[in-house]
Amino acid sequence: MYKILTSRQMKECDIAAIEAGTPSRVLMERAAHSIADAVINDYFPEKTLIVCGSGNNGGDGMIAARILNESGFECSVWYVGTEHTMTEETKVAYDELFEAGVEIVSAPVLSDYSLIVDAILGTGASFAPRGLIKEAIDAVNASGRPVLAVDIPSGISADTGKAPGAFVSADRTVTMQSYKRGHCFFSGVDASGKVSCADIGIVTDSYSDYDGLYPRALGEADLAVIPRRKRDSHKGNFGRVLVVAGSAGMCGAAYFSAAAAYRCGAGIVEILTAKENRIPLQTMLPEAIVTAYDASSPEADTIIAAIERSSVIVIGPGIGTGSASLKLLTTVFDYAESPLIVDADALNLISRYSVLFPTDVPVIITPHPGELSRLTGKSVSELRDDTMGSAMEYAAENEIICVSKFARTVITDGEELYINMSGGPSLSKGGSGDVLTGVIAGMLCCDLSPVKAAAMGAYIHGRAGDKTAALMGDYSPMASDVLNALSSVMMQAAVERNKNGNKN
Repeated sequence: MYKILTSRQMKECDIAAIEAGTPSRVLMERAAHSIADAVINDYFPEKTLIVCGSGNNGGDGMIAARILNESGFECSVWYVGTEHTMTEETKVAYDELFEAGVEIVSAPVLSDYSLIVDAILGTGASFAPRGLIKEAIDAVNASGRPVLAVDIPSGISADTGKAPGAFVSADRTVTMQSYKRGHCFFSGVDASGKVSCADIGIVTDSYSDYDGLYPRALGEADLAVIPRRKRDSHKGNFGRVLVVAGSAGMCGAAYFSAAAAYRCGAGIVEILTAKENRIPLQTMLPEAIVTAYDASSPEADTIIAAIERSSVIVIGPGIGTGSASLKLLTTVFDYAESPLIVDADALNLISRYSVLFPTDVPVIITPHPGELSRLTGKSVSELRDDTMGSAMEYAAENEIICVSKFARTVITDGEELYINMSGGPSLSKGGSGDVLTGVIAGMLCCDLSPVKAAAMGAYIHGRAGDKTAALMGDYSPMASDVLNALSSVMMQAAVERNKNGNKN
């Protein structure tokens, strides 16, 4: 699990590491090796240009250039800072470039390089770039070459993700030790590209508690909490998910939620849907139990019986927003004795008719910005300006867990706070949200706490999107592709348990 820090918090952690006996130069060497490893492993370029500023971010880039040169990779450095603003560590790194024979260029032709590394400005920069730095940023963006950013793309605020001026648009960012808030919001999301954390040996709890928010992000190692299945178990040991989804002729949403729940651990999945969907769903997902109701007037006995059989309930995908759908929702809310995952049309019904959430069972909602806007009465722009705070406020007021699906999904129960760093634009397709509800349901069947199940569900869903995008790009993946990729993410749980010696 990674903490998501502000620039001030990260600086305090840096200082604490140095005061505890790790010299700044050692931290820079570790950071530089992480950069060089990413260059070699992810790009293996013929020729690399590292654009360096005068701060320690630039020093990291210079040391990485030396490491690449020593490893046999052709690498040049373009220094865009000034001599009088160089930090002491960066001055040393700059002098070492000459000794190592690394080429230092002053007017590079960027099209001559197959990769550009942005080491211009670090997490402490908060000003609008100007002069040669702005020219370099503009040139990098216009180069058409892949860009790897060091720590955070130059020009992006590490605290807010906003850009006061020009900023680098990177394909990938290697950040040191922890994610920064600037990776999570506003321009920082797209500018950072795929973000990975490099462990350089800094303890990330050495900062003052000055703002009361402690967002965290899950990583692959956290999959180890998903328990191993015992050999003498049976389907009844792994929960029964009830998916209340699909109005007449709209069975896709029900299929995606139910199939995802199965993929992520549910022992039995029952779909409660309009009778018109019975045959298509039995054909699409024969593993599921399909219980049907009259879409014009759902029978209360049928709904209640299905509720009583369940250990987790999903409600909302594709149910519609008419009076019959409202009856379906209120009956589920009145009789539910199991955790609820509320999505899509159910959320629209709640906001339209001021339906109250149950207070005696855990409730997880998964709104996109428009749905959350209708629930809270705030505009989408207001929610975007305070993504964490608005989700925490609504969750606390209603005693629920909110999975707020902005560019970075925020998961909170009003106290614990997670930001999901997996996933990307490949998930921007119809049906993707239905897959997410099923994944969260599967995590609840794995005996995770509701807020952890929601956070883990968002992470797994995003990782499935990442895996699909790696094969198909960002444009082509469909919800069915993400659904099929879930199994490879779930397989990683066993790997992570073995790494940690976790036999549970």
